[in-house]
Amino acid sequence: MESEDYAAAFNYTWHDPYMRWTPDLLREVVKAYGEGKPTQRVTLDGKPTDVHQRKEVTRWGENRPGGIGEIWYDLNIDGYVSDLTATFAIQHGADGLTVVLGDIHVM
Repeated sequence: MESEDYAAAFNYTWHDPYMRWTPDLLREVVKAYGEGKPTQRVTLDGKPTDVHQRKEVTRWGENRPGGIGEIWYDLNIDGYVSDLTATFAIQHGADGLTVVLGDIHVM
């Protein structure tokens, strides 16, 4: 996402069909965050702000419906920590574990 290749970012994970994610929708969510500057983008590095950045992985037992865990990741926007959070489910897939994008929203 840092290179703003939203199609590649979209293809990197599976997606919750209920949310109807598309590469364009990923872009719209990032661009609409905060002040909604059309030039803002996700960055790998983030300088601290008043937001406590969450990078959290939780694993559950193997028999839990909906997967074996979840990931909560607060995105960096334009080099600063934000409260725009991407949530993922960790599920068993045909080739091992699969990461499924659930939502991206302000937490």
